[in-house]
Amino acid sequence: MSSGAGFGAPRWGAVLLAACVVVLAGPASAQVPSDVGQWTHLGTWPLSATHANLLPNGKVFVFGEFEEGSEPPLVWDPVTGAVETAPVPDYNIFCAGHSFLADGRLLVTGGHVASHVGLPHISIYDFATNAWSRAPDMNDNRWYPTNTTLPNGDVAILSGETIGSGVINELVQVYQTGSYDSGPANTLRNLTTAVRDLPYYPRMFVAPNGKLFMSSPRRTSMYLDWYGTGTWFEHGRSAFGGRTYGGAVYFDGKVMMIGGGDPPTATSEIIDLNLAKPSWRYTASMSLPRRQNNATMLPDGTVLVTGGSSASGFNTAAGAVKYAELFNPVTEKWTRLASARDFHGYHATSVLLPDGRVLHAGGRGVRTAEVFSPPYLFKGARPTVSGVPGVVEPGKPFTVSSPQAASIQKVTLIGLSAVTHSMDQGQRFLTLSYTASPDTLTINAPATNVDAPPGPYMLFLVDGNGVPSVGQVVTVATVTPKLRRVIAFADTWKYDDRGVDLGPDWYLPSYDDDGWRSGPGQLGYGDGDEGTLLTRTTPAQSSVFFRKRVTLDRPVARAQLEALFDDGMAVWINGVRVFGRNVDDGVEFGKYATASVSNEYERADVPLSGNPFVVGENVIAVVVKQVSDTSDDLTFALSLDVEMTDGGPPPDTLTVLSPNGGEVLLSGSSAVLRWSTTGSVPTVDLAYTTDLGATWTPIASGVENTGAYTWQVPAVSTTQGLVRVSRADGGAPEDTSNSAFTITAEQRVQPIPWRSTWSYEASGLDPGPEWNTAAFDDSAWPAGAGELGYGDGDETTVMPRTTPSQTSVYFRKKITVSGTVTSATLGVRYDDGIVVFVNGTQALARNVHPTNLAHARYANAGAENATESVDLPPGLFVPGENTVAVMVKQIGGTSPDLSFDLSLELGLSVPPAPAKR
Repeated sequence: MSSGAGFGAPRWGAVLLAACVVVLAGPASAQVPSDVGQWTHLGTWPLSATHANLLPNGKVFVFGEFEEGSEPPLVWDPVTGAVETAPVPDYNIFCAGHSFLADGRLLVTGGHVASHVGLPHISIYDFATNAWSRAPDMNDNRWYPTNTTLPNGDVAILSGETIGSGVINELVQVYQTGSYDSGPANTLRNLTTAVRDLPYYPRMFVAPNGKLFMSSPRRTSMYLDWYGTGTWFEHGRSAFGGRTYGGAVYFDGKVMMIGGGDPPTATSEIIDLNLAKPSWRYTASMSLPRRQNNATMLPDGTVLVTGGSSASGFNTAAGAVKYAELFNPVTEKWTRLASARDFHGYHATSVLLPDGRVLHAGGRGVRTAEVFSPPYLFKGARPTVSGVPGVVEPGKPFTVSSPQAASIQKVTLIGLSAVTHSMDQGQRFLTLSYTASPDTLTINAPATNVDAPPGPYMLFLVDGNGVPSVGQVVTVATVTPKLRRVIAFADTWKYDDRGVDLGPDWYLPSYDDDGWRSGPGQLGYGDGDEGTLLTRTTPAQSSVFFRKRVTLDRPVARAQLEALFDDGMAVWINGVRVFGRNVDDGVEFGKYATASVSNEYERADVPLSGNPFVVGENVIAVVVKQVSDTSDDLTFALSLDVEMTDGGPPPDTLTVLSPNGGEVLLSGSSAVLRWSTTGSVPTVDLAYTTDLGATWTPIASGVENTGAYTWQVPAVSTTQGLVRVSRADGGAPEDTSNSAFTITAEQRVQPIPWRSTWSYEASGLDPGPEWNTAAFDDSAWPAGAGELGYGDGDETTVMPRTTPSQTSVYFRKKITVSGTVTSATLGVRYDDGIVVFVNGTQALARNVHPTNLAHARYANAGAENATESVDLPPGLFVPGENTVAVMVKQIGGTSPDLSFDLSLELGLSVPPAPAKR
């Protein structure tokens, strides 16, 4: 590192809190630091603190905005005040995502080319060596992505724009560390069944059920099951609505959202994810609205909000809110605190420091930094702590020493901050239980890595006056759970959706399901988020049937399942019923569910009386029931975790994990073959078939048994593909894909999924004849995510309604096509008339005059949330940039509602793999 002494700023020493100047506003001016805290201005830094991370050595690692992202990051020492520079990767890291790995290194994903144009790079900063290393590139660019460390130490990478405004990288990827339920270290796993158009920098947290919970900025909350190829499912809507550039924090299984939106809101709301059926509820509001605010968990469990603007607009300095506010989760009340000197809005960061202060710095074009000392630092002497272990293991107690042990009222653990754009991708607050003796505390570590994902945290002791000790950095270790997942939500199931009675024996292990189709979860129809789209019969079938085989090598001591269903569901294991919901009238084919639910999620223990599991092959059978014959959606996914007994050395087994049936592989592409093993199988042979096993072709022989192999998919076309993994020296064990997968030369992509973001013009004015062409400038149009419209109450983006109702509303979106289009499927949802253009050519029209599409003309028929899917001529699309433009028309000047959403799926030809030399 090079010294920062040449920056023209002082080399700050240890802060004497009593000597600091207090900058207050309004009623707080007559108060004292023990009531309102105290600010210290640190001066100007060489760059804006747009990205700020508290390193495990207690220093703060900062990098800046726009071109500053190519300049050396800063490292600030809160103890000495020294500012030094660190190396920079060979690209611009502005607008990246960042989080800590289990060993304390900082994982940085994405980067900056221009506004809304990202980079695919991943780099890792090691504070111990002050050096960067590169990891494999991601599938595409990411600008504004979110990193979230998972319970096994892997990191989920979500969202981020690729090449333009609203063009989102929809593929969730997982950076793998080689831990349990992971793949080879320093590789990426694609969650191919979790492709979704997300807002950028989504607020993600590991929930108490082990899934990722997305709280904002959109109104719809969602869970992501990150196992396998991934599964999203929705979980209700927030009380307020969209909270763009609002703060969010996680404490003890609860998520709190604060402010955000435009115009900004003062409201806050909390969801308790510990509950069986969590839902959002309002809590007390701040004294003023805030947007571009930061929220920081403090050692005593309170929530500090700093910065932001109360005025409408993106980052309005005239509405600067400089005073801090403090929320107490126990009393659910806010307290107004002292004021900072500068406006820290868009691009500002707030970081909890080990000494209990909070660094608050940056902003658009703002290079100043300030430190806030909360009131608890003025309420008496601080507790001291020693003998803190460097590593704590979930589920095990540990001991620390403190002369004030008898006065300690709270012990807390807080993840190290990794903050940017009002989102802390690292901080996580946990209250730990403990017992005290005169000079020591025996503290219970978090029960599992679901509570505390692996990595660095700060441990604080808080006394009866609310005064915290200096935080001690500890590493939460990775512990392999006893319950191991054998079925994930995204796994492949065989299914029968024909609406046909299969007779009384369909759930028994002996039933022949060879003729059933197969596909990955979640399976269903009607919601638009399915991994496998099932067929809806007319009338809607009462029952849909699912079956799956799982091999277990030892007896089961405990088992737990998770169910995602709509509307009723029953589960059998080896013919023994172990779970049922909303099937009180019976599980026979003709019976409907007894209640209606949507995306219902439930976790339940599997009863082991008369243990339904066997050593060897187990058959799980499921029926999902509709509530009536007019029901328009159905959902099914199931996961199963088992704990097996210690019965001596496990037998030699091999189990193919992927491809295991239902997948679509691309000719000439690379696919990762995965398998699991027990016992002693040092090397394996791999082979594939294109005719369900009639003939086999070797893939590789004598492969080291790592559980994964990268396969160059051959240039063949088949719907009858299987993979076989076998012991290299011949004989048992061996395993084959459960059912067939497809190899095709056509790649299916979804450049526009439902609920995508569109630019729109809803003022009632005519945008002119060129509005649907590529060259038209829509940069001044507002943008919002589908469904867009007004009047129904179910819109994600509520557009204005004119008086009289506008004749025509316009939408535009640009997409990039990386190949030659061979097929195209368009889905639309509209009210009342619609016209879709692709690159200026009309592709679809409904309820409009066949030749007169003038702006002032109304639709010629009404439609209420009409939904339609049509195939389009592939020739409408060109390689590279394409423009999709849509006109939606009202039926008349008094029409009270308007709706629009659109999806587009393309088939792309895949070029042959280059010849090997």
